[in-house]
Amino acid sequence: MLLYSGVMKISLEWLSEFVDFTEKDPAKIADRITACTAEVEEMETQGAGLRECCVGKVLTLSKHPHADRLALCDVQTDRGKKRVVCGGTNLRVGMRVAFAHVGARVRWHGEEMMTLEKTKIRGEESEGMICAAEELGLASLFPECTGHSVIDLGDGEAGVGSPLASYLKLGDTVLHVDNHAITQRPDLFSHIGFARECVALGLAHWKKKRPPVPSLTYPRTPPPFSIEVTERPLVPRYCACTLAIDGLGTTPDWMKRRLEATGWRSINLPIDITNYVMMETGMPLHSFDAADIHGSVRMRRARKGERIRTLDEVDRELSEGALIMEDEKGIFDLLGIMGGLRGSTKDSTRSIWLHSAVVDAVNTRRTVIAMGHRTDAATIYEKGVPHVAAEQGLRRALELFLVLVPGARITSKCVSWGKDGTPRPIPFSAKDAERVLGVKIPEKATKKILTDLGFTVQRKGVTPPLWRLGDVTGAHDLYEEIGRIYDYNRIPSTMPVMTVEPPPRDQRVHRLRDSLKAGGFLEVMPLSLVGPELLRACKLHPSAAIEVENPLGEELSLFQTSTLPRLLEHASRSLLSAGEFLRTFECAHVASREQGEWLECGMLIAEKRQAKLAEESLLQLRQILLEELRGSGLAVSFRASEKAPPFGHPGRSSDIFIGGKVVGLLCEIHPLVRSAFDLPGRVSAALLDLTTLLAITPSPSVFQSLSQFPAITYDLTVPRDHQSSAEALLRKAQAATQLLESVVVTDLYDGPPLQTGQYNLTLRCTYRAPDRTLTEEEAKREHQKVEAVVRA
Repeated sequence: MLLYSGVMKISLEWLSEFVDFTEKDPAKIADRITACTAEVEEMETQGAGLRECCVGKVLTLSKHPHADRLALCDVQTDRGKKRVVCGGTNLRVGMRVAFAHVGARVRWHGEEMMTLEKTKIRGEESEGMICAAEELGLASLFPECTGHSVIDLGDGEAGVGSPLASYLKLGDTVLHVDNHAITQRPDLFSHIGFARECVALGLAHWKKKRPPVPSLTYPRTPPPFSIEVTERPLVPRYCACTLAIDGLGTTPDWMKRRLEATGWRSINLPIDITNYVMMETGMPLHSFDAADIHGSVRMRRARKGERIRTLDEVDRELSEGALIMEDEKGIFDLLGIMGGLRGSTKDSTRSIWLHSAVVDAVNTRRTVIAMGHRTDAATIYEKGVPHVAAEQGLRRALELFLVLVPGARITSKCVSWGKDGTPRPIPFSAKDAERVLGVKIPEKATKKILTDLGFTVQRKGVTPPLWRLGDVTGAHDLYEEIGRIYDYNRIPSTMPVMTVEPPPRDQRVHRLRDSLKAGGFLEVMPLSLVGPELLRACKLHPSAAIEVENPLGEELSLFQTSTLPRLLEHASRSLLSAGEFLRTFECAHVASREQGEWLECGMLIAEKRQAKLAEESLLQLRQILLEELRGSGLAVSFRASEKAPPFGHPGRSSDIFIGGKVVGLLCEIHPLVRSAFDLPGRVSAALLDLTTLLAITPSPSVFQSLSQFPAITYDLTVPRDHQSSAEALLRKAQAATQLLESVVVTDLYDGPPLQTGQYNLTLRCTYRAPDRTLTEEEAKREHQKVEAVVRA
C-alpha cells in the first residue's frame, strides 16, 4: 500500500468482490474517481510487462560444452520449441518455467531493463530466456526463486504455452491514489470505502449475492491476562480476543495476489490476514503470540529514555508520551505504529492474541514526528480511524482465521470497551443546497446520492453513517457530498456579479512618496515586526511595544513602535554601496501600548563621511520638510525639543509643528546609536505622524499675480557662531525695510581660516517695489539698513 510514501493502491479486482462494475474501462473509472473523490496519480496494469512471456516446459537439459555453470535447454513454448542457454541452478526436465521470448523486456539480473535479442552465449545460440522472479518483477510472488534459482511452476502439462500473465492471474488494474487528497476521509483508506464511492459515482452496483459469512461465537472464558489502559482517551475503542491454531498454514494465492497488487509482501498467514483486513476495511490490526505475554497487559504513555526493539529488529528510543503496551517483562508494542519483536507471530505460534485498537490520532502523529518513524498503520491512525471499524475489522479477521488457518478456534471472550458513536440528524434543505451549489438537482437524485454514500435521509434531517462521524458535521458537508457526486463539471460556471466601490483614499500619502522618490530617496519596505535587541540598539524600550502572540522567532516578536529601527538597520547594510549620502524613507503603521496605532513616514539621511556644513544631513532634511509641507498648503515650523528622544542628539533635535500641533520630530541620531549600527558619518532622521498630519485641513492656495517690476538682488556674508539663532537674524533682516521682498540662506561655511564653533552665513536679499522700478541707489540704501541690522 505504501501509505507512508503518499500513495495508496486500490485493486479493481479486489473491488469486484463487493461490486459489479457497470463501467468496464479502467481509465474512465480512474478519471471519474479523480474528478469526484481523490486524485489517481497512476493506473497500473498488472502483467503489462509480461506480454512476450509464457509458461514453458523444459524438455531436455544438458551441460553447456564451454561453460561449467550454464546449461542448454529445449523449452516447449506457445511458439514451438526454443533452444536457450540458462544458468538456473534448480532446472530439471519436465519443469514448468517462466519463459521470455525474443523482444521481451526483462530486468537483467534484477537490475537494468533490457530487450531480449537472439544471441550466442559461449558459442551456443539462445532464443529467449528462462527467468528468475526479480527479472520479471515477480519477487514478491516467488521470493524463493531469485538469484540463480529460476521461477518454478512445478511439473506437468497444465498451462504450458499459456501467456504467463493469465496463468498467474495477473490481469488486475491497480489505481495509485494520492492519499493527501483523502486526509479528511479515513473511511477511504480501504477497499470497502472505495467500493462505496464507485456505487455512488454510478460506476458500479453492489453485488446481490455475497459469500456466506461464518457465524462467530465467543466463549465465556476470559483471556489468560488482564488488559487495562491508564488513559481511556488514548484508546477510546478496543476489541480483542485469543485464538488457538494448529499451525500457521499457507497464505492462499488469491490473498497473495491482492496483497502483492496493493504493495504488500506476504510474510505468513496470520500477519497476511491482518494486512489484508487493514486494506479491506481500513482498520489496522495486530496478532501477538499469546505465549509471549506474561502477566497483565497495560497501555500507557512512554516515559523518557524507555526503549523497544521493533519488528524490523531495530532498537528504538521511545519519545516521551508515545503509546506503548507492556507486561511484566516490559514493553512489547509501540501501539498504533509498529509491534515489538517480542510477541510477534512466528512459526512456533499456537496461541494468538488478536486485537483491534482505535488509538488517539493526535498522539500517534506526535509520536511519528518525534521518533521519525512512519508506517502504514500510523498513516491510517493519524487520520482518525472511525470507532465502528474496530469491531468490523476484528470480525472480518476472525472470519478469515476460522476459514484459512488450520485448526483456528476462538478461545476467549471478546474484550471490548468504548462506543461506535451516536450519529445525530443534520438539518437539511434542498433549497439551501440549490442556493449553495448553483444548480437545481432533483430531490430524488439528491436522496440517492446520500443513500448510496451510507447516509440516512429522513424528514427531520440527514443522519451520517458511523464511518463518517469525523468529517461530516454540518449541512455544508452534505452540500459538498452532493456536489462532488453530482459532478462539479455538470454545474454551469457563473461569474459572480457585484458592485465594488473602492474605499476613499487620501492621495497626499502617495504624492509624498512620489515626491521623495523623485528627490533621490529610496523607499524601503521592511517587515513591521522587530525584535527586542533591535529596539534596544535604538535606545527604545521593548516593553512599550505590542507583543506578537505566535512569533516566528524572538527577532520578529514585537510590532514596531517606530520606522526608525528598520531604517537604521537598512542603512547599516547599504551605506557602503551608496554615494556620499544614503537617503531612505518608509511609510508604515507603527503602534505602542500607550499611544495605540498610527501611520508614520520615517525619513533618514546617512552621511558616508563628514559632510560640509551646508550639506549636513539635518539641514537637508529640514529643507525637504519645508518644501514638502509648505507645498501642500501647510504652515510648518520647528522648535527645539524640550526633551530630546533617547535616540536623538540632545542639542540637535526639534519638534515639527503645524497649526500649533506637534506632527513629528526632526533630529540627528545620537552618536551611541550611530555606532551601534556601524554608521561612520552623521545620520539624521525625520518622523512624521501622518495620521495627525492628514487630519489637518491645508490652507487653500491663493493666486498672486507676478510683479511687473524687476527685482534687485544682493548677497551678504556675515560671521556667526553656533550659539546664536539664524532664524532670529532672518526675522530682524526682514523687519529692517519694507522693500526687502525675501531673504534666504544660500551658503554656510565653517572651513579655514575660521575657528571652531564659527561659520560664515551667506544671505541672499531680494528687493522690489510694488509700484515702481527701484533705482540702484534706492536698493543700496535699503541694503545698507539690512546689513547694519545683521552685523550689529
